[in-house]
Parts: sequence; C-alpha cells; structure tokens
Amino acid sequence: MRNIVNAVALGLVAAILLISCSSATSNEPNAVLQEFFEHLAKKDIDGATKYVTSDSKPTMQMMKKGLDMAEKMKDSLPQSDPMKDFQDVVIEPARIMGDSAFVLVKSKTQQRPEAEFKLLKESNGWKVDFTMSTLMRMGMKSVQNQGDEIRDSIN
Repeated sequence: MRNIVNAVALGLVAAILLISCSSATSNEPNAVLQEFFEHLAKKDIDGATKYVTSDSKPTMQMMKKGLDMAEKMKDSLPQSDPMKDFQDVVIEPARIMGDSAFVLVKSKTQQRPEAEFKLLKESNGWKVDFTMSTLMRMGMKSVQNQGDEIRDSIN
C-alpha cells in the first residue's frame, strides 16, 4: 500500500515539475509533461490543470483539496514534502503512438521508482492523462516492478 501511495505521490510531483508558465498546449509531449511537473513542484495545481486531459480535471481538484488540507494541518504532519521529489527527474524521449504518447520519468537520485506517464492528443494539443485510474495503474505497475526486483535479488 505504501508503494502505491509513493507511486501516486511521485506521479503528482512529476506532474507539478513538468508544467511551467508556457502555453498549455504543445505539439511536443515532453514539453507538456515538463510544464506539468514544474507547476506541481510549485504546488500550483491550477496551473498544472491546464496541462491535463478533460477527464483528469476531477483528479486535479481532489489533489488541490488534499494540498489545502495538508497546509492547514502542516504542524501535525511529518515535515517531508513529497512534491520536492519531482524537482530532480530525468524525462526520457516520448514514444508516440497515434494520439497517445508515453514518457518514462526517472528520479536522478534513484529514491523513487521510475514511472511512465501517458499523454493524449486532444483538440488543442497534448495533455497529461492524470485520471485516478491511470494513477492506480502506475501504482500497481510500480509495486509489481519492486516485487520483481526483490525476487531477482533473492535468486
């Protein structure tokens, strides 16, 4: 369960770091993901929302409420900031397949597992698929990969 939470947190932080002040649309998936992550790193959920698919907007609203709640409870929570994990990432070149693009994101510090982000082409350019179902798939894949690594180290 902790691995799933870490993978989701990594996904959120990665998304924040990749978004910046540039246009919310692009013909380049990597640029969109970069902008998305940059906004997430700054905890600018409204800015990051400009880079997600229309189906992902409820997830972003939920994230914003969670961050608002965490800010109100910051004195009673651990002092670590999971959003900082997304500031030190390597974004691999996108693999484009029609109206879908897949971008592998790795941590430079190796403290977080790698994650593959999916982007979809909508009418106004590439957008990050950041729905809850996508985040759950990413989390499950991360847990599976960690299990494979443990099994390989035993053998």
